[in-house]
Amino acid sequence: MIRKTIQQRLVLEAAQRLCHPSAEEIYQVIVRKHPNISRGTVYRNLHNLTASGVLGRVLIPSGAERFDTTMPPHYHAVCKRCGAVQDAAFPYQEQMQNVASTCDGFVLEKHDIIFWGICKECAAQSAAQKNHMEEESAG
Repeated sequence: MIRKTIQQRLVLEAAQRLCHPSAEEIYQVIVRKHPNISRGTVYRNLHNLTASGVLGRVLIPSGAERFDTTMPPHYHAVCKRCGAVQDAAFPYQEQMQNVASTCDGFVLEKHDIIFWGICKECAAQSAAQKNHMEEESAG
Protein backbone atom coordinates (compact mmCIF):
# COMPACT_ATOMS: atom_id res chain seq x y z
CA MET A 1 0.00 0.00 0.00
CA ILE A 2 1.33 3.41 -0.86
CA ARG A 3 0.89 6.54 1.18
CA LYS A 4 -1.78 8.68 -0.43
CA THR A 5 -0.70 12.25 -0.98
CA ILE A 6 -2.48 15.25 -2.45
CA GLN A 7 -0.30 14.93 -5.56
CA GLN A 8 -1.24 11.25 -5.99
CA ARG A 9 -4.91 12.14 -5.62
CA LEU A 10 -4.56 14.84 -8.30
CA VAL A 11 -2.78 12.44 -10.67
CA LEU A 12 -5.32 9.67 -10.11
CA GLU A 13 -8.30 12.02 -10.56
CA ALA A 14 -6.84 13.36 -13.82
CA ALA A 15 -6.22 9.83 -15.10
CA GLN A 16 -9.80 8.88 -14.25
CA ARG A 17 -11.23 11.90 -16.12
CA LEU A 18 -9.27 11.16 -19.31
CA CYS A 19 -9.40 8.10 -21.53
CA HIS A 20 -6.03 6.31 -21.55
CA PRO A 21 -4.04 9.54 -21.07
CA SER A 22 -0.32 10.05 -21.55
CA ALA A 23 1.75 11.46 -18.68
CA GLU A 24 1.86 14.80 -20.50
CA GLU A 25 -1.93 14.91 -20.84
CA ILE A 26 -2.30 14.21 -17.13
CA TYR A 27 0.24 16.92 -16.33
CA GLN A 28 -1.58 19.46 -18.55
CA VAL A 29 -4.91 18.80 -16.79
CA ILE A 30 -3.37 19.21 -13.34
CA VAL A 31 -1.21 22.25 -14.09
CA ARG A 32 -4.26 24.29 -15.18
CA LYS A 33 -5.57 24.30 -11.61
CA HIS A 34 -2.26 23.77 -9.80
CA PRO A 35 0.38 25.74 -11.74
CA ASN A 36 3.13 25.01 -9.22
CA ILE A 37 3.11 21.25 -9.73
CA SER A 38 6.11 19.97 -11.67
CA ARG A 39 6.27 17.37 -14.41
CA GLY A 40 8.66 15.42 -12.21
CA THR A 41 6.05 15.23 -9.45
CA VAL A 42 3.40 14.01 -11.89
CA TYR A 43 5.75 11.43 -13.46
CA ARG A 44 6.97 10.22 -10.05
CA ASN A 45 3.40 9.78 -8.83
CA LEU A 46 2.41 7.97 -12.03
CA HIS A 47 5.31 5.60 -11.43
CA ASN A 48 4.22 5.02 -7.82
CA LEU A 49 0.57 4.49 -8.78
CA THR A 50 1.46 1.97 -11.51
CA ALA A 51 4.03 0.18 -9.33
CA SER A 52 1.38 -0.27 -6.63
CA GLY A 53 -1.23 -1.51 -9.12
CA VAL A 54 -3.60 1.45 -8.74
CA LEU A 55 -3.08 2.41 -12.40
CA GLY A 56 -2.19 0.25 -15.36
CA ARG A 57 0.22 1.01 -18.20
CA VAL A 58 -0.59 0.66 -21.87
CA LEU A 59 2.60 0.45 -23.89
CA ILE A 60 1.99 1.68 -27.43
CA PRO A 61 4.78 0.75 -29.86
CA SER A 62 6.36 3.95 -31.20
CA GLY A 63 3.97 6.06 -29.13
CA ALA A 64 3.69 7.62 -25.71
CA GLU A 65 3.04 5.31 -22.80
CA ARG A 66 -0.60 5.59 -21.71
CA PHE A 67 -2.23 5.00 -18.35
CA ASP A 68 -5.33 2.98 -17.61
CA THR A 69 -7.79 2.99 -14.73
CA THR A 70 -9.41 -0.30 -15.79
CA MET A 71 -7.39 -2.90 -13.96
CA PRO A 72 -8.81 -6.32 -14.94
CA PRO A 73 -6.92 -7.73 -17.95
CA HIS A 74 -8.29 -6.41 -21.25
CA TYR A 75 -7.21 -5.44 -24.75
CA HIS A 76 -6.88 -2.05 -26.43
CA ALA A 77 -7.61 -0.54 -29.83
CA VAL A 78 -5.49 2.34 -31.16
CA CYS A 79 -6.49 4.71 -33.95
CA LYS A 80 -3.76 5.00 -36.62
CA ARG A 81 -4.84 8.56 -37.43
CA CYS A 82 -5.41 10.40 -34.17
CA GLY A 83 -3.71 8.03 -31.72
CA ALA A 84 -6.83 7.59 -29.55
CA VAL A 85 -6.68 4.53 -27.30
CA GLN A 86 -9.79 2.73 -26.14
CA ASP A 87 -10.67 -0.55 -24.49
CA ALA A 88 -11.48 -3.30 -26.98
CA ALA A 89 -15.07 -4.45 -26.54
CA PHE A 90 -14.54 -8.19 -26.13
CA PRO A 91 -13.37 -10.40 -23.28
CA TYR A 92 -9.78 -11.14 -22.38
CA GLN A 93 -8.78 -14.54 -23.77
CA GLU A 94 -7.27 -16.30 -20.76
CA GLN A 95 -6.73 -19.51 -22.78
CA MET A 96 -4.14 -17.69 -24.93
CA GLN A 97 -1.92 -17.68 -21.87
CA ASN A 98 -2.06 -21.48 -21.67
CA VAL A 99 -1.33 -21.96 -25.37
CA ALA A 100 1.55 -19.49 -25.32
CA SER A 101 2.99 -21.12 -22.18
CA THR A 102 4.25 -23.95 -24.35
CA CYS A 103 7.23 -21.75 -25.34
CA ASP A 104 10.34 -23.65 -24.30
CA GLY A 105 11.39 -22.53 -20.82
CA PHE A 106 9.47 -19.26 -20.98
CA VAL A 107 7.27 -18.49 -17.99
CA LEU A 108 4.45 -16.22 -19.14
CA GLU A 109 2.87 -13.84 -16.67
CA LYS A 110 0.39 -11.97 -18.89
CA HIS A 111 -0.20 -10.87 -22.45
CA ASP A 112 -1.15 -7.58 -24.08
CA ILE A 113 -2.71 -7.25 -27.49
CA ILE A 114 -3.22 -3.96 -29.28
CA PHE A 115 -5.55 -3.72 -32.25
CA TRP A 116 -4.84 -0.99 -34.81
CA GLY A 117 -7.46 0.68 -36.96
CA ILE A 118 -9.48 3.86 -37.38
CA CYS A 119 -11.65 5.17 -34.55
CA LYS A 120 -15.29 6.06 -35.04
CA GLU A 121 -14.58 9.82 -35.07
CA CYS A 122 -11.79 9.59 -37.67
CA ALA A 123 -13.87 7.24 -39.82
CA ALA A 124 -16.74 9.74 -39.75
CA GLN A 125 -14.38 12.60 -40.68
CA SER A 126 -12.99 10.57 -43.59
CA ALA A 127 -16.49 9.77 -44.84
CA ALA A 128 -17.50 13.43 -44.60
CA GLN A 129 -14.36 14.55 -46.47
CA LYS A 130 -14.94 11.93 -49.16
CA ASN A 131 -18.57 13.02 -49.57
CA HIS A 132 -17.50 16.69 -49.78
CA MET A 133 -14.87 15.90 -52.43
CA GLU A 134 -17.39 13.88 -54.47
CA GLU A 135 -19.91 16.73 -54.30
CA GLU A 136 -17.28 19.24 -55.46
CA SER A 137 -16.18 17.09 -58.40
CA ALA A 138 -19.80 16.44 -59.43
CA GLY A 139 -20.79 20.10 -59.26
